[in-house]
Amino acid sequence: MDRKSRTSRSASLEETNEELSLWKEICTSLVKLEGIQKEAGDVITNINKVHTSGYIENSIPTAIHQRLKDHYRNGITLSSSEIKTINDIIEKVSVLIALRDASEYNVIDGKRKKRRNETEDKSIVNGSTPSKKVKTHILPPGTSVAARQPTQKDSRNEEWILATVLQFHPDKNKYHVEDVDHDEFGQTQRYMLPSRQVIPIPDAIEHRPEFPPGRHVLALYPGTTCFYKAIVMSPPSKNKDNNAIGMYKVQFEDDNNEVKYANPERVLEMPKISK
Repeated sequence: MDRKSRTSRSASLEETNEELSLWKEICTSLVKLEGIQKEAGDVITNINKVHTSGYIENSIPTAIHQRLKDHYRNGITLSSSEIKTINDIIEKVSVLIALRDASEYNVIDGKRKKRRNETEDKSIVNGSTPSKKVKTHILPPGTSVAARQPTQKDSRNEEWILATVLQFHPDKNKYHVEDVDHDEFGQTQRYMLPSRQVIPIPDAIEHRPEFPPGRHVLALYPGTTCFYKAIVMSPPSKNKDNNAIGMYKVQFEDDNNEVKYANPERVLEMPKISK
């Protein structure tokens, strides 16, 4: 894994700050909207008081007439401000939803950040090698998986992406999957991949044996959505480091022997890809 790839991974951490900033702006706008609506309610109350005072049926004094006009003008101004604020909130919420729905981590400035929504293919993640006579479990549509990009020919520099299963084609023994990321034009890429290039991501509640120290695995690099080859340094049960309890301690390939921490649900059995 080269340093250029590493830089793009680290840069994706900026997305978390952007989402947090966006959420704070939404909260501020909601407080502003609440204030506008309260003020508008007071204006309506004042207008109703004038209309129920009896002046409307008789002649309205000049001062009352002017006050009523001011109330209406103020009401119109508040209504315009309310509409503008609501539209602003809707726009920001739409952006936030787009960021979150793409995945748990999303793409900003070409960086990957994707969300996990997965089920487990036990025949792959439990560390056993299924017999050819054993019927392969078919992943249903909607299953989130780690998928090997088909354009990569060099198995020494593999990059696996988060994707969603669209359909399984038994006649071809291939999955039709869709990258959960959107490109700069808002489009998503779809691939037809062999079963061996599609790995389901296990549920958080699924209990499975830990990978022992020294085991080669496929793990999600911190702050990104890309899965890369790594070596387990310490399993969750033996990792006592502060702020990383319950996490795998791993070293990624070509990462200057730096120690990283990976979520157990994002550490997968190393696939055996035949050439």
